[in-house]
Amino acid sequence: MISTTTTTRRFEKNSSVEWLKKGLVVLVLLHSIRTMAQDPELFLPGQVSTIFKERDMTISKDGNHLLFSMHDYKDGVRMIVEMKRTSGKWSSPKVVSFSGVYKDLEPMFDPSQDRLFFASDRPLEKGDESGDFNIWYVPKDNSGWGRPVPMNSTINGPGDEYYPSISNNGNLYFTATRSDSKGKEDIYMSRWQDGKYQKSLSLDSAINSSTYEFNAFIDPAEQYLLFSSYGRTDGFGGGDLYLSLKGKDGLWQPAIHLSQGINSSQLDYCPFVSADGRTMYFTSNRYRSEAIQSVESLISQMENFQNGFDNIYSIPMSEIKEMSVFEK
Repeated sequence: MISTTTTTRRFEKNSSVEWLKKGLVVLVLLHSIRTMAQDPELFLPGQVSTIFKERDMTISKDGNHLLFSMHDYKDGVRMIVEMKRTSGKWSSPKVVSFSGVYKDLEPMFDPSQDRLFFASDRPLEKGDESGDFNIWYVPKDNSGWGRPVPMNSTINGPGDEYYPSISNNGNLYFTATRSDSKGKEDIYMSRWQDGKYQKSLSLDSAINSSTYEFNAFIDPAEQYLLFSSYGRTDGFGGGDLYLSLKGKDGLWQPAIHLSQGINSSQLDYCPFVSADGRTMYFTSNRYRSEAIQSVESLISQMENFQNGFDNIYSIPMSEIKEMSVFEK
């Protein structure tokens, strides 16, 4: 004969097992939701991200003015365009007044918002036929854009300089290939001190390696650096995004490879973080793979926004698990 106590214990045990099973199911679902939430989303599909080539975006502090570059299929044409948001509605992209003649790309507001930095192959001076890319800035006020001004030889050298990014204290980070590079392409920093920029220095081996490092976004407070690298052993193939955090000793910590989902097998680059620190934007030429078995399916693939040309993606910074080290 089975006692009431034994029956009750078995019931409680079975109930505990059932609740445990339910709990595990909930945890699996939450994990699945978390995993799905990590996937970046196309930014303003049909307005910014289209079937054409769009890349390297910057957004004003108030979030109502954005600029990015548009290219033709062979990068023979590169121009900076802008969009403004009024009453919640974005305007159509328009070429900024100072672009459209030369190859201009990689716009970046400085923290004061009264200057826009960018890279361009325009001549530094009359008679300059070098055709290399240099860093420029253009003043901005309520009346619009001023005339572009090249950075001096402390920043611009005989080779190419790309992707300027500026911290709150004025320090300038950019990409260049030089004789003192640690690899094929390095990230450099020029310190703003005594009212002028100092000699540009290649960042240390926590960031730069023997391969390619490029297109870095500096946190305005200089607590973290987001950049791209190509050719590392932990990369997924096409060029990936990395994160370096500044330690308590003021030194950059070894770069961390961002997780799959953010990085893809294609080129992922040109990171930018909104002024409130909540959203990371980046460029990727990842594409939506589907079976191509007819002319119609090929056309459908090419007319899809994710057709393999550059697009701009966004993801909440809270979804970048590598940032949790910084948050602690």
